Amino acid sequence: MSLWTDLMGYPFEMRQVDVKGVSTRSMRMGSGAPLIFLHGISGHLEAFVRTAPYHAEDFEVHLIDMLGHGYTGKPGGAYTIDRLAKHVLDYMDVHNMDKAHVCGISMGGWATGWLLAHHPDRMLRSTMVLAAGGPSMGSPEIAELICKSTTAAVMSDDREYTRQRLNQVIHRKEALTDELVDVRYKIYHKPDFRAALPDILGQTKLYQKYMLTSEILARVEQETLLVWSEEDAYSPVTGGQHYVDHLKRQKLVIFADTGHWPPFERPEDFAKVNIPFLKSGLSAVTAGTI
Repeated sequence: MSLWTDLMGYPFEMRQVDVKGVSTRSMRMGSGAPLIFLHGISGHLEAFVRTAPYHAEDFEVHLIDMLGHGYTGKPGGAYTIDRLAKHVLDYMDVHNMDKAHVCGISMGGWATGWLLAHHPDRMLRSTMVLAAGGPSMGSPEIAELICKSTTAAVMSDDREYTRQRLNQVIHRKEALTDELVDVRYKIYHKPDFRAALPDILGQTKLYQKYMLTSEILARVEQETLLVWSEEDAYSPVTGGQHYVDHLKRQKLVIFADTGHWPPFERPEDFAKVNIPFLKSGLSAVTAGTI
């Protein structure tokens, strides 16, 4: 299995986009309504490469490295959710997108919720995958786990620490390839990423300030698909209940035998749930475990 074999037969463009002064790595494929995928903390766009081709049959798909992450510029300062969300809006402006579907995982799911609540005029149907920003991922223990393992992977030249960090997000070990370890290792050991690490991890220290509280979630009017996993390292399967309880129009789908990256571990199954929702709404989705 290779990231490149997943992309075979699907024309795509990978480039650096000037997003209001911030060089932003973007992969783009397909046509139709715009759909932007957002990765998690210390992550990169490869988290969605395996499911992107399925979505590109119906949407103009955009995978991006978020502000301060991957091969995107790192202007400094804590990369808080409001800044990450503003960068997404700036990316939309550069591409003349009035509105877009957004699908975010973990920190990207948090940014998706923030956009839904604070910029509803720019949002179409959106998907929050194991979204941070709620109480289930806000504990000091989870913050320490993420910060300690990421710091070890970034600051050590031993590839095994990078593999251990990926072990936290991938449950199905056949999906954790040497290629994926190499991709993340190369990103983690870029000088600008090492220098930016305190700002990247600063999000964990400001968690409470930017939480998606019940009051914030109550503002959201758009239909929202929630995705959780049974084998997530950061949150129990009940972690999505906060969003079920406080979003007006939502359904929760739980992926069995899957970790923190359902779109990567089960790309086709994820697409079979997500695409009908994005095209037709919650009526096309059956809540429950798959």
